[in-house]
Amino acid sequence: MADGVLTRVHSLRTRLDETLTGHRNEILSFLSRVESHGKGILQPHQLLAEFEAIPEGRKKLNNGPFGEILKSTEAIVLPPWIALAVRPRPGVRIYIRVNVRALVVEELRVLEYLQFKEELVDGSAIKSLKWGDVALTTGLSTC
Repeated sequence: MADGVLTRVHSLRTRLDETLTGHRNEILSFLSRVESHGKGILQPHQLLAEFEAIPEGRKKLNNGPFGEILKSTEAIVLPPWIALAVRPRPGVRIYIRVNVRALVVEELRVLEYLQFKEELVDGSAIKSLKWGDVALTTGLSTC
């Protein structure tokens, strides 16, 4: 694995868990600041601004995997959860959510992430979505 670069999808959760273990107070401070904004979507520049506002331990975190994650992440905040859509490289997204109070990291599938986002907008998540529920039209006629 290259230094400071996310090369494998499954390594993200492992690396984030290791970072949480080693820098619990700093990450808790950052996540609490993000959660304090209430429900909403935060873009990478907003997350970086919150990260810059934490006073201690920022340099250690910035040079590690956590700093790499923040540079390409969208966050959805539904307290006490923060869902992150991490883009480690073009064409790849990894979805995780963190419980700020328990500091628990969970991986999400795309549908789960979209349900989380839908809950932000509507206040209620889509219960299930199947291909049969979606009507697709292509504009092509068959003769």
